[in-house]
Amino acid sequence: MVGLTSLGDELFVLHQRDDNQVEVYSTKTYAPLRQFSVNGLAKHRHNDMTSCALQMCLFISDCTNKCVHKSSKNGDVLAMWPVHDSSTGLSLTPTNNLLFACRESRRLRELCSNSGECVRQIDLPPEIEEPRYAVQLPSRHYIITHCGVVRHRVCLVDPDSRVSLSYGREPGSDVTEVNFPTHVAVDEDQFMFVGDWSNKRIVLLSRGLQLVRHIELEKQPCRLYLDRVTRRLYVGHVNGDVTVIQV
Repeated sequence: MVGLTSLGDELFVLHQRDDNQVEVYSTKTYAPLRQFSVNGLAKHRHNDMTSCALQMCLFISDCTNKCVHKSSKNGDVLAMWPVHDSSTGLSLTPTNNLLFACRESRRLRELCSNSGECVRQIDLPPEIEEPRYAVQLPSRHYIITHCGVVRHRVCLVDPDSRVSLSYGREPGSDVTEVNFPTHVAVDEDQFMFVGDWSNKRIVLLSRGLQLVRHIELEKQPCRLYLDRVTRRLYVGHVNGDVTVIQV
């Protein structure tokens, strides 16, 4: 799996297969509804997907072709915009712009979701070794997961690109460590659910990046999506399975 998001009562799961198939499920019954492929989307393990309820559309990053596809919820391509960087994470900001975490260049790029125009670029400090995923908070701060040789952490970064808080240090399985942190989902109170890949768990952090608890899993968490209304956390795994957790 390389993408997981929702629109209305439908859950969208993007698989890393040659046809880049998106499977659509009901969030009420979990029954399969339909499936489609996005024309022109190339297979890549770092592709990602998010959705915009305001525009009722999907956004899918295409790491091979260095672009992002904007599509309808039935797979019709509405636009394709270049992204001149290698992106490993894609999210939607509070103002409905697209936010990319760019691993190789260690920067964040923000694109207008209407035109695809780059409206902001943030160069991250050297201590954030390889950013994997970023979420912008209403305060305009960013929550960023990063994995490198020295540190595996979750960081709070201010608009001036300074790390103000962090959780984790060197990779490990201790209660204060993470090992390959992946996606992040944030609730309305700014509690943060972080996928802790190698430890097969979800780490729940407070807004001050203090550990609240761990949610143990049977498989590695690849993608996260939180439905804030139903308080359901959808956890996607590499094989395409989705675990639903009531939080």
